[in-house]
Amino acid sequence: MRPQYAPVFADIRNGILSWQLWGRLGWRDTRLRYQRTAIGPFWATLSLGIFVVIMGVLWSHLWKMDVKVFLPFLTSGMIVWLLFSTMTIEGCAVFTGSDLLLKQLRVSYTMLACSAVCRNLIVFGHNLIIYVLVFIYVGLPLTWSMLLIFPGLLLLCLNGIWISLVLGLICARYRDIQQLTQSLLQIAMFLTPIFWAPSQLQGRLHVLADYNLFYHYVQIVRAPLMGQAPALWSWGVVCGATVVGWTITVLLHGHFRRRITYWL
Repeated sequence: MRPQYAPVFADIRNGILSWQLWGRLGWRDTRLRYQRTAIGPFWATLSLGIFVVIMGVLWSHLWKMDVKVFLPFLTSGMIVWLLFSTMTIEGCAVFTGSDLLLKQLRVSYTMLACSAVCRNLIVFGHNLIIYVLVFIYVGLPLTWSMLLIFPGLLLLCLNGIWISLVLGLICARYRDIQQLTQSLLQIAMFLTPIFWAPSQLQGRLHVLADYNLFYHYVQIVRAPLMGQAPALWSWGVVCGATVVGWTITVLLHGHFRRRITYWL
């Protein structure tokens, strides 16, 4: 088959602009996931809060760091990492999880990816409560740099959409990729400066931060949460990944989007 790019661009445009539809789908999926529970998505927030408090106190002593310095670093890193990693993992099933819908109706693929990102943004908003409590406890000052969280989240979500579209397409054809992605993300979490600071690295090990795309994804949101402006290098890496990622998305969907429903 010859690649068709015009339908891909139309799908991306219509999917992103259908914010009312994917917003309602994201909210509906969140409600259904926690249906008949007492506190809904706050169960995940509660467990995350217990984790960061216990590990924050323990590891601050192991790293010989002030707990009021390490705790906001760990908390902000964890909630951003969970946002990115969950968007990636759920992106693997963005098409296979909607197979009945895609077989019966003409649905925008991009809209489904946007709804998955929206769903995780809602959970991120709940988890942000933990950081607010930590922020008050340690007494961090309010700065104008905190406003940079909005362009940071926007870039992270744009990357989440193209990652969902690419992994969703690949996983529709090769189902084992989802398990592989989960395993790789578990390893990447420990190789990314979330539980440890980049300043602790010495020599050539500094590449784990400087050339770690996952770190820059986290940093463009974590740094504003801590009242700091992300480094220009982080902005540059993420913007470059956004351009390259969307280019790959258009190329892959131009060649294979018509086969997705046959793979489901």
